[in-house]
Amino acid sequence: MSLLHTDTCGNGPDLFLIHGWGLHGGVWQPLIEALQDRYRLTVVDLPGHGYSPLPAGGFDLERLSQLLLDSAPANATWIGWSLGGMAALNAMLHWPQQIGKAVMVAAQPQFIQSPDWPNATPGNSLAMFTDSLVNHTEQTLKRFLGLQVRGSADEKAQLRNIRAMIDARPHPQAEALRLGLEILRSTNLRPRMGEIQRPLQLIFGGRDMLVPAAAPRPSTPLCRRHASISCRRPAISRFSLIQTRFCIRSRNLLSQLNGQHAFSTGKTPGTRILRPRCA
Repeated sequence: MSLLHTDTCGNGPDLFLIHGWGLHGGVWQPLIEALQDRYRLTVVDLPGHGYSPLPAGGFDLERLSQLLLDSAPANATWIGWSLGGMAALNAMLHWPQQIGKAVMVAAQPQFIQSPDWPNATPGNSLAMFTDSLVNHTEQTLKRFLGLQVRGSADEKAQLRNIRAMIDARPHPQAEALRLGLEILRSTNLRPRMGEIQRPLQLIFGGRDMLVPAAAPRPSTPLCRRHASISCRRPAISRFSLIQTRFCIRSRNLLSQLNGQHAFSTGKTPGTRILRPRCA
């Protein structure tokens, strides 16, 4: 039995949705509503986030990846946002035969800058953020949510939306937040990119304030030729990547990963289909 809380809805090929640091599975709702008519979606809460408990002894990237694998349908396409994307990549590297494909949204194999990886978050910025989290947890989370929508044309409306989504479930535990930041600080999966054996898609927001859109370029040549890796950089904010206006692009992307024809963006006149939310 899986330790992590999951919700499942829809019918079709399996998608496994993994949210990012400080959030919970409810943030995927716009994408769920766009895709559940063609896919079965399993949405997870990371340990210590939302409805998932924090496991005894905490977690590092390896344990986090194993917990996710225990919660995921076999051979599903994993879609991970930020920390969830890094965990999806790590799981794909460890268990390639159990994961069909992966999509990393606003995520990269190394979160922190280094001399040979300049298009990333400065280490001192993350250190200051971590210190702030220890002393002012709620205020730091609010500032973090503001960064998710920075660069949007409608920042205030999107900030209200994401705050309402976050408040719909229990807020993350402080220790889970600290452990997640430690994973982001210490992880470098770039040397293993050549081991990728499954299709991998990287999606970055052109206006993302945390993960520069230029970040994936140095990693692409590291991948094996038979692995399908590509990058997309729509000119939208971090939070907009999982909002309704990006959902049609996601449908097209998934159809390409599955070897299908791209979905049409046209609408049938006079037709509107409303789908139930995941329980």
